[in-house]
Amino acid sequence: MSQQITLRVRPGEMVRFPNRCAACGQPATERLSLQMKRGPVTRRLDAPLCADCARQLARRSGREEQLWRTGRLVAAAAGVGLLLVVALLVGGPWWLRGLLGLVAGGAGAALVWWVFARRAAAEQLPETRAVRASARIVDFTWRDMTLELADEALAAAVVELNNMEAEV
Repeated sequence: MSQQITLRVRPGEMVRFPNRCAACGQPATERLSLQMKRGPVTRRLDAPLCADCARQLARRSGREEQLWRTGRLVAAAAGVGLLLVVALLVGGPWWLRGLLGLVAGGAGAALVWWVFARRAAAEQLPETRAVRASARIVDFTWRDMTLELADEALAAAVVELNNMEAEV
Protein backbone atom coordinates (compact mmCIF):
# COMPACT_ATOMS: atom_id res chain seq x y z
CA MET A 1 0.00 0.00 0.00
CA SER A 2 1.32 3.44 -0.87
CA GLN A 3 1.99 6.16 1.65
CA GLN A 4 1.88 9.94 1.23
CA ILE A 5 4.51 12.07 2.92
CA THR A 6 4.89 15.83 3.07
CA LEU A 7 8.40 17.27 3.16
CA ARG A 8 9.54 20.84 3.75
CA VAL A 9 11.38 21.43 0.50
CA ARG A 10 11.68 24.82 -1.15
CA PRO A 11 12.30 25.27 -4.88
CA GLY A 12 15.90 24.46 -5.71
CA GLU A 13 16.42 22.23 -2.65
CA MET A 14 17.04 18.52 -3.14
CA VAL A 15 14.93 15.71 -1.70
CA ARG A 16 17.27 13.09 -0.27
CA PHE A 17 16.51 9.41 -0.90
CA PRO A 18 18.23 6.32 0.46
CA ASN A 19 20.14 4.37 -2.18
CA ARG A 20 17.27 1.87 -2.64
CA CYS A 21 15.01 1.39 -5.63
CA ALA A 22 11.65 3.11 -5.16
CA ALA A 23 9.88 0.21 -6.89
CA CYS A 24 11.51 -2.94 -5.53
CA GLY A 25 13.95 -1.98 -2.75
CA GLN A 26 17.12 -3.25 -4.47
CA PRO A 27 20.29 -1.10 -4.53
CA ALA A 28 19.73 1.83 -6.88
CA THR A 29 21.94 2.69 -9.86
CA GLU A 30 19.50 4.71 -12.01
CA ARG A 31 17.06 7.58 -11.50
CA LEU A 32 13.33 8.02 -12.18
CA SER A 33 12.66 11.66 -13.06
CA LEU A 34 9.44 12.98 -11.54
CA GLN A 35 7.91 16.35 -12.26
CA MET A 36 4.72 18.25 -11.63
CA LYS A 37 3.75 21.54 -13.18
CA ARG A 38 1.37 24.11 -11.76
CA GLY A 39 1.14 27.29 -13.79
CA PRO A 40 4.63 28.62 -14.47
CA VAL A 41 6.21 26.59 -11.64
CA THR A 42 7.58 23.09 -12.22
CA ARG A 43 8.92 20.93 -9.39
CA ARG A 44 11.29 18.10 -10.28
CA LEU A 45 13.01 15.37 -8.38
CA ASP A 46 14.84 12.14 -9.13
CA ALA A 47 13.75 8.98 -7.30
CA PRO A 48 16.23 6.07 -7.18
CA LEU A 49 15.73 2.98 -9.39
CA CYS A 50 17.63 -0.27 -9.77
CA ALA A 51 18.91 -1.35 -13.19
CA ASP A 52 16.14 -3.96 -13.64
CA CYS A 53 13.34 -1.45 -12.95
CA ALA A 54 15.00 1.12 -15.23
CA ARG A 55 15.09 -1.46 -18.04
CA GLN A 56 11.44 -2.28 -17.37
CA LEU A 57 10.60 1.42 -17.56
CA ALA A 58 12.23 1.63 -21.01
CA ARG A 59 10.25 -1.32 -22.41
CA ARG A 60 7.16 -0.73 -24.52
CA SER A 61 4.32 -3.02 -25.46
CA GLY A 62 3.82 -3.80 -29.13
CA ARG A 63 0.61 -1.79 -29.24
CA GLU A 64 2.26 1.16 -27.51
CA GLU A 65 5.15 1.16 -29.98
CA GLN A 66 2.71 0.89 -32.88
CA LEU A 67 0.74 3.89 -31.62
CA TRP A 68 3.90 5.99 -31.20
CA ARG A 69 5.08 5.24 -34.74
CA THR A 70 1.66 5.62 -36.34
CA GLY A 71 1.07 8.83 -34.38
CA ARG A 72 4.21 10.42 -35.81
CA LEU A 73 3.19 9.53 -39.34
CA VAL A 74 -0.45 10.62 -38.98
CA ALA A 75 0.52 13.88 -37.22
CA ALA A 76 2.95 14.75 -40.03
CA ALA A 77 0.36 13.93 -42.68
CA ALA A 78 -2.32 15.96 -40.88
CA GLY A 79 0.02 18.92 -40.54
CA VAL A 80 1.01 18.92 -44.20
CA GLY A 81 -2.58 18.31 -45.32
CA LEU A 82 -3.97 21.18 -43.27
CA LEU A 83 -1.16 23.46 -44.44
CA LEU A 84 -2.04 22.76 -48.07
CA VAL A 85 -5.82 22.98 -47.62
CA VAL A 86 -5.69 26.28 -45.74
CA ALA A 87 -3.09 27.76 -48.09
CA LEU A 88 -5.22 26.89 -51.12
CA LEU A 89 -8.64 27.87 -49.73
CA VAL A 90 -7.85 31.12 -47.92
CA GLY A 91 -7.73 34.28 -50.00
CA GLY A 92 -5.15 37.01 -49.72
CA PRO A 93 -1.44 37.40 -50.35
CA TRP A 94 0.70 34.26 -50.58
CA TRP A 95 2.58 34.97 -47.34
CA LEU A 96 -0.66 35.29 -45.34
CA ARG A 97 -2.02 32.03 -46.79
CA GLY A 98 1.26 30.31 -45.98
CA LEU A 99 1.31 31.68 -42.45
CA LEU A 100 -2.29 30.66 -41.77
CA GLY A 101 -1.56 27.26 -43.30
CA LEU A 102 1.45 26.82 -41.02
CA VAL A 103 -0.56 27.75 -37.94
CA ALA A 104 -3.44 25.44 -38.86
CA GLY A 105 -1.08 22.62 -39.85
CA GLY A 106 0.93 22.94 -36.65
CA ALA A 107 -2.18 22.99 -34.49
CA GLY A 108 -3.66 20.01 -36.32
CA ALA A 109 -0.42 18.02 -36.04
CA ALA A 110 -0.13 18.83 -32.32
CA LEU A 111 -3.72 17.73 -31.70
CA VAL A 112 -3.26 14.44 -33.56
CA TRP A 113 0.06 13.79 -31.75
CA TRP A 114 -1.59 14.48 -28.38
CA VAL A 115 -4.40 12.00 -29.10
CA PHE A 116 -1.97 9.28 -30.15
CA ALA A 117 0.32 9.94 -27.17
CA ARG A 118 -2.61 9.54 -24.75
CA ARG A 119 -3.66 6.30 -26.42
CA ALA A 120 -0.07 5.01 -26.31
CA ALA A 121 0.22 5.86 -22.60
CA ALA A 122 -2.94 3.82 -21.96
CA GLU A 123 -1.29 0.80 -23.62
CA GLN A 124 1.75 0.67 -21.30
CA LEU A 125 2.82 -2.67 -19.92
CA PRO A 126 1.49 -3.34 -16.38
CA GLU A 127 5.06 -3.71 -15.10
CA THR A 128 5.96 -0.30 -16.52
CA ARG A 129 2.91 1.25 -14.87
CA ALA A 130 3.91 -0.30 -11.55
CA VAL A 131 7.40 1.22 -11.74
CA ARG A 132 5.98 4.63 -12.68
CA ALA A 133 3.45 4.42 -9.81
CA SER A 134 6.12 3.56 -7.23
CA ALA A 135 6.92 7.26 -6.69
CA ARG A 136 5.05 10.38 -7.72
CA ILE A 137 4.62 14.01 -6.74
CA VAL A 138 1.06 14.52 -5.47
CA ASP A 139 1.12 18.23 -4.64
CA PHE A 140 3.48 21.09 -3.85
CA THR A 141 3.52 24.62 -2.51
CA TRP A 142 6.37 27.08 -2.33
CA ARG A 143 7.68 25.38 0.84
CA ASP A 144 6.21 21.84 0.89
CA MET A 145 6.09 18.86 -1.43
CA THR A 146 3.77 15.88 -0.98
CA LEU A 147 5.07 12.60 -2.39
CA GLU A 148 3.36 9.24 -2.73
CA LEU A 149 5.71 6.28 -2.38
CA ALA A 150 4.62 2.68 -2.87
CA ASP A 151 7.10 1.33 -0.28
CA GLU A 152 6.28 2.41 3.28
CA ALA A 153 9.81 1.62 4.53
CA LEU A 154 11.24 3.85 1.81
CA ALA A 155 8.78 6.60 2.77
CA ALA A 156 9.92 6.43 6.39
CA ALA A 157 13.58 6.55 5.31
CA VAL A 158 12.93 9.58 3.08
CA VAL A 159 11.20 11.42 5.94
CA GLU A 160 14.08 10.59 8.28
CA LEU A 161 16.77 11.70 5.80
CA ASN A 162 15.06 14.98 4.99
CA ASN A 163 14.12 15.83 8.60
CA MET A 164 17.72 15.23 9.71
CA GLU A 165 18.87 17.59 6.96
CA ALA A 166 16.43 20.29 8.13
CA GLU A 167 17.62 20.07 11.77
CA VAL A 168 21.29 20.54 10.92
